[in-house]
Amino acid sequence: MSDLFTKLIINAFGKAIQEPSEEAITTSVEDVLATPGLSEYISRAVERQVQQFAETELGVPPMLRFTDEFEFFDDYLRPAYETGGASQDKGWCGRWWEHPSARFRIRSMWQAYELLARKDPASCDEVFLRTIGDHHMDRLTGDRSPMFACQTAHQPSKQLKSEPTDGGSR
Repeated sequence: MSDLFTKLIINAFGKAIQEPSEEAITTSVEDVLATPGLSEYISRAVERQVQQFAETELGVPPMLRFTDEFEFFDDYLRPAYETGGASQDKGWCGRWWEHPSARFRIRSMWQAYELLARKDPASCDEVFLRTIGDHHMDRLTGDRSPMFACQTAHQPSKQLKSEPTDGGSR
């Protein structure tokens, strides 16, 4: 692969580098191309650019890290927010998906995660956990949890009360 890059660089700069310094430049290029991890980095960068082009120009749906909120929960949130057991008894329900507000928050977290993962894969996890995950998980566990009544057995959540407006409709 380094021969290809060497030829590309030499062809790009033409006669300016084909003089006596051609050997020095070739050696320098070969040294750069021997950098550990460079080919993997270039491959990932090209893959990201191709995916971005496919999404923006061709309308191809984005590649997701997780297929839905359930996979996101099982493979990401559960390991990220494991507990010593105290919050399992206070504010969390193993049937979280049957609580509309919990499922809504977890779906929202998954969608935000996927967006962050496409925009900045290198810092995605840290930014997500600090700004999104911690905020929502604090609301999904403990005394304020929509699942708080499930301490001994699953209890359906109750939606917020809402009465009709004075005109009788909304």
